[in-house]
Amino acid sequence: MVKQPYVKKETLINKIENCDNPYLLYQVRQLLQRTDDLKPLKQLVSDFPILVQESPPRDLRVITGLIAPMQKGLVKYDTLAAPILYFIGLAMLVLAAALINLLSHEGENISVAIFQSKVAGMYLFGWSIFVADLFVVYLLSRKFSVKLTKADWIQRFAVLLFPPLRIGTPHLLDPSIQWIPFKGWSYRNEGLLKNLKESFSIPMIVIALLIIPILIIEWQFYDPVEQYLQADLAFWLDMAQGFIWLAFTFEFILMISISREKVTYAIENWIDLLIILLPFVAFVRTIRLIKITRLTQVSRGYKLRGLFMKARQGVLFAGFLYRILTLQQFQIKSLKKKLDKNQKEREILEEELVAFQNRLEKTKAKSISLKEV
Repeated sequence: MVKQPYVKKETLINKIENCDNPYLLYQVRQLLQRTDDLKPLKQLVSDFPILVQESPPRDLRVITGLIAPMQKGLVKYDTLAAPILYFIGLAMLVLAAALINLLSHEGENISVAIFQSKVAGMYLFGWSIFVADLFVVYLLSRKFSVKLTKADWIQRFAVLLFPPLRIGTPHLLDPSIQWIPFKGWSYRNEGLLKNLKESFSIPMIVIALLIIPILIIEWQFYDPVEQYLQADLAFWLDMAQGFIWLAFTFEFILMISISREKVTYAIENWIDLLIILLPFVAFVRTIRLIKITRLTQVSRGYKLRGLFMKARQGVLFAGFLYRILTLQQFQIKSLKKKLDKNQKEREILEEELVAFQNRLEKTKAKSISLKEV
């Protein structure tokens, strides 16, 4: 029995003849130029059809304003409580930003110490709300015989460790949706992620660039500005950096919660992760586990560098003013370099497949020769 071809040549030929897109024709030519090199893949595809199975298309739909499940009991509670707990989680993030920077503040100002205690008290009060929420979820799940998955419980306990994570918690009954301000219950997919990235891009550029006056004051005009303001300048600079940390942390939590490839997103956005984690170095210094003054200076320097890198990434991602001005040619060249790099990576992977097929053929030949002996 003759196997049917995976792709009909006639169909492809007709499509190529009717195609007038130079870019697509160029890509076809690039592939055909490697015909001889890829001949061994014919047998490999025959043995492993998964190589030519079509991958699911990218889901770029933006579906918001959905109606979440409203059954009685636990599901209804989760649906109604989600928006409230979202904003409480956001408030907890604001308090966390203040705490992290306050605890890294070395001044002995009594007013700062009082402010620290008040912020810590509010944080503990907010934390108790999430403890109560977990308790209610547990009781309702028992009462209405709703069996939550292990992932659901892990997410709920993670919120206790860091309450702002509640911002990215999906619906208990339908994990494919998540509540977002101004959008309501939204479908978590690549389309929503792309839409939010575009919405956040310019505001994040502006917030990242706020580091410039902080940098100038800290490194050049610290004493004159402090004398002019007659205030604890270190405190206010820490609060300003806390605001920047808050913005980046909020964006990261929201984006990674929507992304279906969370590890990949974290790797691709390692600068954001670095910006979020570096303030904890100053926190460690405050509790006197590390008493090296230079450590704080180094961490702050890397944080500033990371913010500048983030700003540059945001400008490239959103286009910003460069799309309007005269840098279109530069952008095209940059994208072309990425395409060429991607093509090289694809060719390397194809060569590895060819090498794998050659090893298979050698193994088969050895086994046949041993049988003949």
